[in-house]
Amino acid sequence: MRVESKRHSLHLAPFSRPDSGSRPSVAQKGHRVFLPGDYVYQFELPLDGRLPETVELEHGAVQYQLEAVVERAGAFRASLVGAKPVTLVRTPLEGSLDHVEPIAISRRWDDQLHYDIVISGKCFTLGAQVPIAFKLTPLAKVQCHRIRVFITQGVDYFTRKDNQGRSEPVRKLLLFEKQAGHRSWSAFAGSSLRTVTGGGMAAEPTADLADSPGRSNLLGNLSLDANIGPTELEAMVQLPGCADIAAMEPAERIHFDTTCNLMQVHHWIKVGVMNYAWLRTRVIALCKAWYILVNNEIIFFILYCTFSQLMHLKVWLSG
Repeated sequence: MRVESKRHSLHLAPFSRPDSGSRPSVAQKGHRVFLPGDYVYQFELPLDGRLPETVELEHGAVQYQLEAVVERAGAFRASLVGAKPVTLVRTPLEGSLDHVEPIAISRRWDDQLHYDIVISGKCFTLGAQVPIAFKLTPLAKVQCHRIRVFITQGVDYFTRKDNQGRSEPVRKLLLFEKQAGHRSWSAFAGSSLRTVTGGGMAAEPTADLADSPGRSNLLGNLSLDANIGPTELEAMVQLPGCADIAAMEPAERIHFDTTCNLMQVHHWIKVGVMNYAWLRTRVIALCKAWYILVNNEIIFFILYCTFSQLMHLKVWLSG
């Protein structure tokens, strides 16, 4: 990928210190002598809102740095140059509702299960928790053995002239899993799950405790339990933070969504509810086979991990 460099300049004229006295002006001398001390210059440098955010990908990057140059008088005196990396982060516009509206799915599977899944928002920062509510209503004697939540990432690269490009292999990361009879599992610390009602349990909310040994249905025993009805679960699924991503292998890292035309990163969140059945093979042996009851992949926006409330475009100097 061809590397391009653009420069935005801002020239600052030296100001006079109180102890400068009646020395000749800068214009008269052509230069200025800086006496020992601290010199502070206040400045603002407006940036075009169409500039891409900072991007660090395996096959491309967009980087910014703030560079200061002090030109020294004399033919044999080199200029003093200092640079500091700058991170540009793009955030949703103030008042935008596109990213805060919940995602609601209400469907029926094979006349055996009606499910409602609600994700409280479309846009989350890296390191945040994603609230997901499940309501599973059995319409027949159906087995719901496991719930899984994945995050899927796609990365596409494009050239400037002919719009040709390449794509990285899709990355699929398991974030959360709940299996009947076991405690929930999370790829990153911070996830939680509670049963609000149903599942053969009492109506009051219960913490995420291991179910009774041998239990294999998140909906409860549909043949024996008296409290059969909709099962409602509330999960808080933890997204990886900056420290978690830094510890990952480069080929496994999750990057926030980008708006750069040449490098586009996009995500989906995938929620699956699975059951199992016993099938006969050709050798008349019994084996366990998994079936996907609910398999929804939803467009999902991930933002830079520094911000918890993203309202406008900010520039942060990296420490």
